[in-house]
Amino acid sequence: MGKILNKLMGKQSSADLAAAIEKAKTELAQAEAAVAAAVEQYDANLLTADKKSLRGFLDAKVEAQIDVDTARARLERLTREHEAALESEAADQRQRRYDEAKAASEAAEKRLRREYPKAALAIRELLAEVAAASLAVQSANEHRPEGAPALLEPEYSRSQHRLYREVISEDVVEMWATIDSASPIQDEYQRTVRAHAKGRRGMMRDRSESDENPLLYGTAQTEHGPLEVVRKRFRRRKVLPDFGGYRVGPLATEIVLPPLDAAATPFWKPANDQRDAANQAASELKPAPKRPERVAEFEYSLAPRETSNV
Repeated sequence: MGKILNKLMGKQSSADLAAAIEKAKTELAQAEAAVAAAVEQYDANLLTADKKSLRGFLDAKVEAQIDVDTARARLERLTREHEAALESEAADQRQRRYDEAKAASEAAEKRLRREYPKAALAIRELLAEVAAASLAVQSANEHRPEGAPALLEPEYSRSQHRLYREVISEDVVEMWATIDSASPIQDEYQRTVRAHAKGRRGMMRDRSESDENPLLYGTAQTEHGPLEVVRKRFRRRKVLPDFGGYRVGPLATEIVLPPLDAAATPFWKPANDQRDAANQAASELKPAPKRPERVAEFEYSLAPRETSNV
């Protein structure tokens, strides 16, 4: 809008003036070069040319100097106009930002007053419904029918409840283990075991072996070298391990909905529990009290004494 007004009023923008300044600098440089050439020509002919010719050279030097002065004056004027344009555009930009901020603030205030009370009341009603349902569940669970499962409260699903160890399946398997060990070796080494004959020289014997319960021995190849192992029976269980949970408190104990106006009743304050939430939901919301009219009063401070001219 500012550029359009400037064109209608014949004003140039700072960008147009900056381009004109660069052109004026080029013209000034050309004019100064012409002066230098005229001076050089005049000085070179001082001792050889007649007065009429010298007057022509002198006039050319003066004309060139006039062009320099004109170009310099034009450059100075354009520089002043450019500085003024920059200041004017900066002032326009400050005014535009001010006007935009004023409009945004007024629009936000209107929307705040129109929508915040409705949104806060909707949340307040929802918290009241949840609190009432929670109290009903607590009462029903205390006197539930025989064999009926305990009811879950409305906010039960918000928490991540602790999961306990659970056995999925169980079987008996034979696996390789180190001598006298109560657990098998790692799965990747199970496939590398080579069984060997019982009674091999230097072979270690597992303490669980007996004549009635002979065991099979072998050697597993590991990254650290051979490992003496024995074949044993294990009871294997596939389990889901314990998994910690995270419990959150009721929304009514955490939500804060301040009043729209100072000194009014808050739409919601954090409750101690669901019973306190139900009581709060049933309480009346009071608007901000009307401010009393101010009464003028006197203030006193010492004043300097007037000096006499007599």
